[in-house]
Parts: sequence; structure tokens; C-alpha cells
Amino acid sequence: MDMAKLKVTQVLDGCQRTVVCLENVPHEDKQRFRNYWTAGIRGLRSVEDVLLSDDAQRYPQLKALWEKRRAELEELKQQYDAQTSYDECDSDDYLVYHRLVRGEENSGSAEEVPEYVEELWVSDGHNPPVNWENTYLPMADSDKWGMDDCRDWMQRGINWWRKEIDALVGGMKQSSKRKRK
Repeated sequence: MDMAKLKVTQVLDGCQRTVVCLENVPHEDKQRFRNYWTAGIRGLRSVEDVLLSDDAQRYPQLKALWEKRRAELEELKQQYDAQTSYDECDSDDYLVYHRLVRGEENSGSAEEVPEYVEELWVSDGHNPPVNWENTYLPMADSDKWGMDDCRDWMQRGINWWRKEIDALVGGMKQSSKRKRK
């Protein structure tokens, strides 16, 4: 089975196009930036939904493999609390899955997006306003204000999902080989 046959690949390709759109937003166009950011985050979040609702229906092994992996990811919540700073966290799985994919979707795009994002373009009283020349948009709970570009985080999320899907496909292939023996 090839990863290209999965519907989640189409979702990830859409997320990749969103990163390109974010890179090309004129620095004064906050509305367009907000729309693309929200679309990208929802795309990253929908990967899991498409994996379970579509791809796992066609390839039942995927569901079991993802549920096992998801349990591992949930265990990370016991190791890191929501107050753990990005610098203190040594788990890319925790940062990408829980803080970016789950956290941003739950805080930024599922709530009042206009108010959420608009607040990010003003100073919080301790930090300077967002530098639009760098088109930085911090994560909702980021302790790295001004240090990371959100487009890099979006790309990090896409790459993480591709790695995860690739591992699931690899797990399916190994399982098939064991059954044939």
C-alpha cells in the first residue's frame, strides 16, 4: 500500500498549498493571513478525521495502528503539562500534536477566530507588536513570542503528519508480511 493512495495525502497537500499562500500574503493583509492560518490549522486537524473516517474504512488496519499511536501520544500529556515551555519540551510529538494540531485548533480556529487572531497583532504590554515584515503569528499558548514564524510551525505540522502516516503505512506492510508467513 502506498501513502499516495490515502485521502489524508490530499489533505496534507492542501495544507502545503496553504503554507505557500501564507508566504505570499501581503504584510498588511491581516484578514487574508487569518483566513489562511485558520484553514491550515483546520487542515492539520482534519488529517486525523480523514484518516479515521475514510482511509481506515478502506484499510481497517490503519485504525488499529492509529489508535495505538494515539494512545502513545495521549501518554505524553502525563509527561508535559500545558504550562511546559517550548524550550523545556523535548518531544516533537507533544509540541506538534498537542500544542499545534490539537491546541491551536481548539483555541484559535474553533473559538472566535477574528478576536483571537486580531489580539496577536498588538503588543501584550511586555513584547513588541508582531513584525509584519517577518509575518510571525505566535501559537495561542506560545512562550516564544517573536521567535518562530508560524509558517515554519505549519510546515513542521505537515512534515510530522507525513512521518506519522508513513509509519502507519509501514506498520501495515509489516503486518501483511507477518500474516503471509
